[in-house]
Amino acid sequence: MKIFPFQAIYPNVNLIASADSFFSTVRNDYTQYLQSGFFRETTDKGFYIFEIKIGKIVHSGLVVCLDVTDYSGGKIVRHEQTIASSEQEMIKILLQRGAMVKPVLLCHPEVKEITKEIQKQKKKSKPFLELTTSANPIQYSLYRIPEKDGQELTKLYKSLIPKVYIADGHHRCSTGEKLLKLQGNKDGKDYSLLLAALFSFDQLDILDYNRVVQLPYNLKLTRFMADISQVCDIRSISSPAKPKRKHELTMCIQDQWYEMKWKDEVLKKNKKLPASLDAHILDEEVLDKILGIKDARTDNRIEYVSGDLGPERVEDKARISDLHIGFCIYPVQFEELVKVSDIGETLPPKSTWFEPRMINGFIVKKY
Repeated sequence: MKIFPFQAIYPNVNLIASADSFFSTVRNDYTQYLQSGFFRETTDKGFYIFEIKIGKIVHSGLVVCLDVTDYSGGKIVRHEQTIASSEQEMIKILLQRGAMVKPVLLCHPEVKEITKEIQKQKKKSKPFLELTTSANPIQYSLYRIPEKDGQELTKLYKSLIPKVYIADGHHRCSTGEKLLKLQGNKDGKDYSLLLAALFSFDQLDILDYNRVVQLPYNLKLTRFMADISQVCDIRSISSPAKPKRKHELTMCIQDQWYEMKWKDEVLKKNKKLPASLDAHILDEEVLDKILGIKDARTDNRIEYVSGDLGPERVEDKARISDLHIGFCIYPVQFEELVKVSDIGETLPPKSTWFEPRMINGFIVKKY
């Protein structure tokens, strides 16, 4: 994998009174912030160590640029399908901004030589930029590696990392590819590079991504319970909970929680599915066959709830009406993500929620 240094645009901390307010608005207001002096730009190219500290846990990665053609060439590996309308909106936003305000989050297996080199470079200097949000709180730190000092990292990535996996940013990757084809450099901008944050698997967590689904109005709850009991063994539990292991789910109906386990014949039937993921089985056996939802990507009867919000948020959403049901799914594992991606298959929509998250405006690259 070839990595490239770049000139970074970064926040002028002297003008930021509230990090929470700044980062929550910069996605839509970047151009105004830039014109008003809220950002500065480095004079030279470099690589950047990105650290995110949540409580006592520190997640470390590397912010670089990658060749956009690595996406079409299969070196930046996808696991989700993109939606044309979302790509259209993102093309409009990127052309208006003239910049990428958030790195695509990419991941790869841990390589000790790379980890060691990143730590070595980090020790050479203090943080180039440091900000803390009051929500949670989360501390974001950026260390700069001058281009000449990043040659060893460049060699290591080229020789030891043949490909990387998209954790968050499928639409930004596909849009980057389209912009390069549509625009080239005819407007004086360079669309050939993609802003990316590279984290090894051990520096990221995959959380669950849960669903709240609306029943058809003509389907009685008693009938639904009878139907779902044909594919799952079900028992009631006393409080909101997430599943403890693969092939188990939890379900919330009218303030009552249930623990569910796929029946053996269901698992056997779905054995050929990539990695036999619970989200795939749920889509097939429950959403499609029982509830008539043929395309989980587009059906507006489904609402997705990220795992960081807990089962309590699923319960809150399911309380909207007696026709709403919440499902909590066991998280996808890294080896499952790799298996599905490597064979060119895709996960069901909203199958993974990665932590930590990238934020808009902390490090930016202009076109």
